[in-house]
Amino acid sequence: LAQAVLVRVELPVSAAPRGLNKCAATTGPAARSSGRAMSSEIVIHRDDIIKEGWLIKQSKFVKEWRRRWFVLTPQYICSFKSQGELRGPTEAIRLRECSTVKSADDETGKENAFRVDSPERVFYLIADTSAEKEAWIGMIGRQMVRRTVMTEEEFD
Repeated sequence: LAQAVLVRVELPVSAAPRGLNKCAATTGPAARSSGRAMSSEIVIHRDDIIKEGWLIKQSKFVKEWRRRWFVLTPQYICSFKSQGELRGPTEAIRLRECSTVKSADDETGKENAFRVDSPERVFYLIADTSAEKEAWIGMIGRQMVRRTVMTEEEFD
């Protein structure tokens, strides 16, 4: 049996290859095969934050609605129990794996709801206001498009 090898990558912006930010993640074979970094190993750097704020998310198993502090970076949307935390998110969504971000008021029966679709799960989120909902959808969508464009440019 092969032994798992963990690799920690943390690059300053000046040394980061095009398309990478300084969000550090430890990955092993299980994380690579699923395409996800383990959220407990993610560390967000303040200068990578594009947007942050309180959102309500639906929990994965019990489907309860929980208020969490969300942080958007060029690579991830991460949730934390407390504002100001930047390591060990309760959940991390890798943007390059996401296919859709759109309104979900009708699906959830709740105002200011939106969804982020990843291959493994649909994440339902609720903003405090309509303006905040639209801002989150726009910012997340721009990062998803940016990742796609950068990936396509790398293959040209």
